[in-house]
Amino acid sequence: MKNRNYPSSAFNLRSLFAAAVPSYVFPTLMSFVSGLLLQKTELMTASYTTIGLSSLVSTILSFIILWQFESRKILNHHRLIRSLLIILFMISLGMMCTTIFSLQSERFNIIFSVFLGAAIITIRQEIKNYKDEKN
Repeated sequence: MKNRNYPSSAFNLRSLFAAAVPSYVFPTLMSFVSGLLLQKTELMTASYTTIGLSSLVSTILSFIILWQFESRKILNHHRLIRSLLIILFMISLGMMCTTIFSLQSERFNIIFSVFLGAAIITIRQEIKNYKDEKN
């Protein structure tokens, strides 16, 4: 009987939650405090709607894509290429959403937040290589 010892995956619900909470909280706080100091109510409102939510959605989608890359063994050794592909995909998805939902006034906020969410998760999250080893 073959006994395979696979390293545990870095992709689980706990790591998704650990990545998702800061991706919403920190962009929201940074933009809200900036809006508060500059006395711009539209920036304070955008902080928890378009800025925080777009970063959160981008992080969750990027996490799921990375999870699939690991399980299907796609681009496991090419971190830079993997990161660039996901970041470009998220930016294009953000641009498409701003066009579909007519959010041209929020385009910069959404695109920048989507970029940050995707960049942080793709750079931070490790993809494990599974090898069949006999004991």
